[in-house]
Amino acid sequence: MTAPTYRPRRTTLAVPGSSQKMIDKAKTLPADEIFLDLEDAVAAPAKVEARQRIVDALNAPGWSGQLRSVRVNDWTTEWTYADVVEVVT
Repeated sequence: MTAPTYRPRRTTLAVPGSSQKMIDKAKTLPADEIFLDLEDAVAAPAKVEARQRIVDALNAPGWSGQLRSVRVNDWTTEWTYADVVEVVT
């Protein structure tokens, strides 16, 4: 069994999933981790579109080796289930 590899995260950059411009910029920045936000940074009417934008961004080339994570909406909201299903698949 291989020992786990840990990567220190000195810098984490939060990026709203509703902004393609900010997602594209994040790909070029030297942050250790980029977290793509579907929760607080995205207005309710933009959540469905932001979810697809994040899925597309995660599958697109051009990342600079940063760790990538996604913050989904609160478990008690109507958006959470689709956030998890669509991002994971």
